[in-house]
Amino acid sequence: MPKPSDHPIFDGIMTIAAAVQTAEQSADTGIISTAELIIATLKTQNDHGLAPSLAEPALVKLRRAMDAHLEGRTAIVEAHAEYRRIAASLGATPTSFGPTWPCTQRSVRTTTPLAAAA
Repeated sequence: MPKPSDHPIFDGIMTIAAAVQTAEQSADTGIISTAELIIATLKTQNDHGLAPSLAEPALVKLRRAMDAHLEGRTAIVEAHAEYRRIAASLGATPTSFGPTWPCTQRSVRTTTPLAAAA
């Protein structure tokens, strides 16, 4: 029985999987950083008794940034699903790869299989 590492493009699949997971993490980091900036703005405004109108223009722009981050995250997650479809068409599936499969079916980020790609 062939091993997953015997798949003709095993290295490519693992490289793309690692890049997809990095992109997903980066999208989440952008969302978190923007949320933290919004929170810091509101807390500072409140702590120093500043008028709510002072930061309103910045908060409106941050809302646009958050919308863009969330839209980007959605696109990356959708691309991940496309890569899963492409891999399956090439005979690479969670069943055929077993524990070396780089992504769980629930799309939860895992780091163990990626260590094998290094």
